[in-house]
Amino acid sequence: MDWLKVNDLEELKKLGSFNEVRGQIKEEGWSQLHVSGRSWQGLLDSICEFREKVEKLQQLSTGECVHSLKGDVKQEAEAGYFNSRASEYIFYLTELDGELRLKKLGVNASHFSSKKAAKAWREQISKVIHPDFCSHQQATAAMAKLNDLYQQMVGRD
Repeated sequence: MDWLKVNDLEELKKLGSFNEVRGQIKEEGWSQLHVSGRSWQGLLDSICEFREKVEKLQQLSTGECVHSLKGDVKQEAEAGYFNSRASEYIFYLTELDGELRLKKLGVNASHFSSKKAAKAWREQISKVIHPDFCSHQQATAAMAKLNDLYQQMVGRD
């Protein structure tokens, strides 16, 4: 992920050809997060914007959620990017969309075919991100997205 550390066009161009650098980003799965560009400058701007979001998320996540949970919900998220499970969920809900969002949130076909499974899924995540338990500034927006997804699962819009 050397591309994530670049600060200017010269550093970015040292990583390889334009297509090679874009290929590196896509190989790592970052194309789903819209880190792309049609020119060197566009690619650099996109990388810088993405890096700023990650840094902001890391700053906001430190010590903001006060609700103590047990088991899997309490485990730390993927190394280096998320300091809490709440920050991870909030990022997935507010910054991702489509199939990648569903995958990261652990949604599968059973959630759309079983209201009981959908409700259990929603309750598990809401215990982590609900604004009553989590002071993250995006907690309310994430809850709205979570409720929208839940309504899609149970067939009500």
